[in-house]
Amino acid sequence: MKPTGPEAYLKPKEFIILGNHPLGAVWEDTVGPALDTYLLKQQVQVSILNSYRIAIAGELPPPPPPFVFVGVNHGTLSGQFGLDAALGCRSILVEKGFDDIHVIIYESVFTRFRALYKSAITANPIAIICEPFSTSLGLSICPATSPNIEGTGGFYFLDKAKPGVLFLLTARHVLFHPDKEKNRLFKFRAGNGQAARKVMFMGGAAFQRCCKAIESAIGGQQLIIDQLKRRLEDANGLEDEEAEQERVAVGKGMVEATAAMTAYQKLLNDVIRHWKVEENRIIGHVTLSPPISLDYGDNGFNGDDGFTDDWAVVEIYPSMIAKLNFVGNVMDLGSIAVDELTSWMYPHPANLSSFKYPGNRLLRFFGTVPDKEMFKLNPKTKDHDNDTVIMVLKNGNTSNLTVGRLNTIRALTREYFQGQPGKMSKEVCVLPRNSKSGPFSARGDSGSAVIDGVSRVCGILTGGDGATDVSDCTFVTSINFLLKRLMSFGIDANINPLPADL
Repeated sequence: MKPTGPEAYLKPKEFIILGNHPLGAVWEDTVGPALDTYLLKQQVQVSILNSYRIAIAGELPPPPPPFVFVGVNHGTLSGQFGLDAALGCRSILVEKGFDDIHVIIYESVFTRFRALYKSAITANPIAIICEPFSTSLGLSICPATSPNIEGTGGFYFLDKAKPGVLFLLTARHVLFHPDKEKNRLFKFRAGNGQAARKVMFMGGAAFQRCCKAIESAIGGQQLIIDQLKRRLEDANGLEDEEAEQERVAVGKGMVEATAAMTAYQKLLNDVIRHWKVEENRIIGHVTLSPPISLDYGDNGFNGDDGFTDDWAVVEIYPSMIAKLNFVGNVMDLGSIAVDELTSWMYPHPANLSSFKYPGNRLLRFFGTVPDKEMFKLNPKTKDHDNDTVIMVLKNGNTSNLTVGRLNTIRALTREYFQGQPGKMSKEVCVLPRNSKSGPFSARGDSGSAVIDGVSRVCGILTGGDGATDVSDCTFVTSINFLLKRLMSFGIDANINPLPADL
């Protein structure tokens, strides 16, 4: 039966561009400023002035007449005052020769889209200090409802069945508290009224920590400037040639320190303005997370599986990470000097030259480390104890960039939670780089991606053990197991996404 009544004949409308209209030539210089001046005199709180057309969807030319849209702040304009303001704007348009344009006043608030930062070039003074707010690996995340529980985003991937949609893999226990929530499958289905489990980048503690780091950097540059001023004064007591050398060096240092301090202050202002409100830090929502299982798999502990099944998938909102700010799965190595990090990756002179510090400091990962290779290592690669080893890196929310040694056997762990009997699982084990390097990971690093020196993924960090820093060991779930588990849910993951893919 065909619908009846007036509604049956309403045709859908759409906004279309202003196009080739004379208003375009004088909008910015004449008409727009005139409207703004008039509205300000009328004490109208304008948020947006714009012009485009409203057309019947699919309708062919001639083009419909344009409108001027006046956005005003919510609750600031009554109906009668709004009508008067619209008529006043209309009279200005007619006066300027645009009697075909009408005015629409509506409530609107201009919002500046807040997106994570793209990794800055190394020459930029803020390159390292803004890294926690960038899209590189090591993103601090937490449940939006529990910002005091922090972890780390592992790596980004694309589902070949959903092109253009970016996902993030992390550990389930980062987003679902094992002892406070039911350990059951979570699968988000849009459109059925199910509440989304939103994910936020940076909990309260992480945000405050990063802001204090920027403040400290500002203070550090001020100390440098003060010292350079004293150095310049002391140069007056030197011989002419030496004094000139000092003045040149101080001048260069002053320029660099002043530029750095200005950049740090701007970054701090931007960070506080954009990210202080927790709601602004929502980056996506959980789409899939199976219950945490120990010794998972058909063959279990005695087969190729038997790992701890502890992972979750987060769909990233394109307003936060998109083509313009995404750099792919890269680990920013800039927090450690080139020579120092390289020596960490080559603890023994016999090591092969596999690790190369990238020119842009962003180590992009490619491929995965096969399970067999993790435990049948190249005999030519040695650590400081002359043992065969694979050196690996991770960038975590708490301990940042660290280097460790992949153990040659899987660890066997038994975990107890929710009052259930313990069960044994396999774990890839990472040991500290040496006895003085400190632990490879700390609380809050769960979910971090672990990669080797030739940029292959080993897995994601799920836990650790150790009474002291020296005896510390970190547990990692194999990337091969994780990809297999994703595939079991119909997700054919591309773990090498590029900006062009979004």
